[in-house]
Amino acid sequence: MPMLDSFLVDHVKMPSPGVRVAKKMKTPKGDTITVYDLRFAKPNVEIIDEKAMHTLEHLFAGYMRDNLPNYEIIDISPMGCRTGFYMSVIGEPEDKEIVEAFRKSMQNILKTNEIPEANIYQCGSCYMHSLEGAKKVAKHILNNEIVIMNNESLALNPKNIPNDCNVDVSKIKFLGK
Repeated sequence: MPMLDSFLVDHVKMPSPGVRVAKKMKTPKGDTITVYDLRFAKPNVEIIDEKAMHTLEHLFAGYMRDNLPNYEIIDISPMGCRTGFYMSVIGEPEDKEIVEAFRKSMQNILKTNEIPEANIYQCGSCYMHSLEGAKKVAKHILNNEIVIMNNESLALNPKNIPNDCNVDVSKIKFLGK
């Protein structure tokens, strides 16, 4: 199985919150699609509570589209590790545009009073939400500088990695809990 790009990034060095260009690709017609790593939590140190993550998924996608109006966002998807989201955009926004949209989206979440589409018709797990948790995560982001991550400084050689997970899970901080 081929090594995915996201596994060639040193998660130990990865800062949070942060923005990283994860990948750029061209469509057959020549359009650029830029995929961003929008990191909310420090890998293996912090994790977003599952209810807060689900609520962020509902809110963040809409607010990012509002706050990045000059680009077509294809998709915003939560990472399985619950430390952030991937965002695919048609075009090549400047990093500072992404950081500003990220920050504004967190401000929007703090002002939100209800979770959109959190009903049995539009959501497959409508009972699994926490607006309070999502707001805690938003405050966490806003209380820290959103940094631009450098792929070269995060480059990882997979040949130098032991094949085990040496993380003391009792020390993981749950964001949004």
